[in-house]
Amino acid sequence: MIRNIDEELLPDLHARELWNWWKEGERHGIPRKRSDFDPTDFPRVLPGITLFEVERKPWRFRIRLVGTRIAEETGHDTTGYYLDELPNTEKVAARARWAAETRQPYFLPMTPVTWTPNNFKLYATLALPLVDDSGETNMILYYMSFANASDAGK
Repeated sequence: MIRNIDEELLPDLHARELWNWWKEGERHGIPRKRSDFDPTDFPRVLPGITLFEVERKPWRFRIRLVGTRIAEETGHDTTGYYLDELPNTEKVAARARWAAETRQPYFLPMTPVTWTPNNFKLYATLALPLVDDSGETNMILYYMSFANASDAGK
């Protein structure tokens, strides 16, 4: 997990577009608000977006949106599920909690998909926390890109 994100590390133009949007809206270490994000502003990026709603007491993450490309790559649409209802998502939940608690973004370079039947895939993800009016993270915006494990290193 990379915490000091260099735009050059991001896998494609869509990830860079979201990263720049998020950075430009950050003020004094406080991320953009959830209300700043309008998915229709990013029509080309939308298929690769996932939104997690952050719940506290207890910590849980409800998947509010799964882009069509993500659903196709992973083999199912998990919109509406809680992350802890899906298999092998403990590491995903730990990273989400870190992003929510710290209000910091992270980038995860290509890593094996373990939370879907299509485990021959690799994925990279950019996680961007979004806050409510009180400054608390209430949503995490993810952009994901995929590759086949057999293509790694090519």
